[in-house]
Amino acid sequence: MEPKNFPVADLLQKYLDGTLTDAESIALFAWLKENPVEEDTQLEPLLEAVYHRSFGEPPALSPAASARILNRLMDSTATPVVPLRRRWLRYAAAAVLILAAAGTAMLLMRHRDTTPPLAGNLAAPAKQGNHAVLTLADGRQIQLDSAQGNIVQSGELKVNNDSGQLDYEGKAGNMEYHTLTTPRGGQYKLLLPDGTTAWLNAGSSIRFPTAFNGKYRQVKMTGEVYFDVKQQANNPFMVDINGKATVEVLGTAFNVNAYTDEPAIRTTLLQGSVRMTHHGKSAILEPGQQAIASHDQLNVTSNTDTEMAVAWKDGLFRFDHTPLDEVLRQLARWYNVEVVYEKGVPDVPFSGEIKRDLDLKQALIVLGSMGVHCRVDGNKLIIMP
Repeated sequence: MEPKNFPVADLLQKYLDGTLTDAESIALFAWLKENPVEEDTQLEPLLEAVYHRSFGEPPALSPAASARILNRLMDSTATPVVPLRRRWLRYAAAAVLILAAAGTAMLLMRHRDTTPPLAGNLAAPAKQGNHAVLTLADGRQIQLDSAQGNIVQSGELKVNNDSGQLDYEGKAGNMEYHTLTTPRGGQYKLLLPDGTTAWLNAGSSIRFPTAFNGKYRQVKMTGEVYFDVKQQANNPFMVDINGKATVEVLGTAFNVNAYTDEPAIRTTLLQGSVRMTHHGKSAILEPGQQAIASHDQLNVTSNTDTEMAVAWKDGLFRFDHTPLDEVLRQLARWYNVEVVYEKGVPDVPFSGEIKRDLDLKQALIVLGSMGVHCRVDGNKLIIMP
């Protein structure tokens, strides 16, 4: 998108004036993310002209100092970090310093409840975050949102729940199976009895024993889970994925995306080594590779963007020319909405980041800045042509 088709000059002027609204700031930074200055020679002189109209000549700042100032600003807002040239850093950082010295209240940092409402009637979804239910062997369920501290005791086994993390400590007297389940809009961290850590994304589950006594340490999962497996050379760790595939490891870190509404099961290896088996076919992965299991096929791709695969664990949605329907499936699981297409799926590849702590309205503003037209009706997100 060229500057003439987007009010970048007006928004940059508002940014420097301190009159940029939350919605405009999200749109501006998202647009800059899609139009990096390295690829657009019109943007640098545009920012320079806008800056000079407001402040004159910027103070002398080293590139390192400019970067530190601008990164601090970025960290204080709900916007992705935008790649900027050194001269851009000089102008943007100088603007921040002058505005701060003048005591100007920048609306970028205002409370998010000032964001203009979207068209339509948006239902009030539950707050996204650390939400999960623990189901015990006898069928009893514990809502982890409200139960804190030592919630289960069996022999020497203690199950502690605190700040979005469930820890299994000690040795169970009798081995039982427990299931941890996250709803749409929820996530949770689990420390298994062997020291393996599992992070559950929204709409996921993991079934596991309270003690690993057999030849294999075996768990069963649905949805999306990131594993950091405690190494035990004589006891391989086995993940049963929806009963459709298995992953065998000794000690490693990997992510499994196996949502039923996705076209394939994707296992992404960050470190170590794993063997994935699907329909009688198997493949051993090396770090940076991804196994894709679909129907009766099992394929391996190299040079996978592992950071994008596990961005959800770090509080981000991260996309790189990702088809819109895949983007919206992720948003639907996190914000617990149903996506409805009025006239098919628009051909809008999406690149950029959205922080998962944004509310739905703010996330949709970012999408809108990328040319996605939508409206909301209750719990439905309607995508228009």
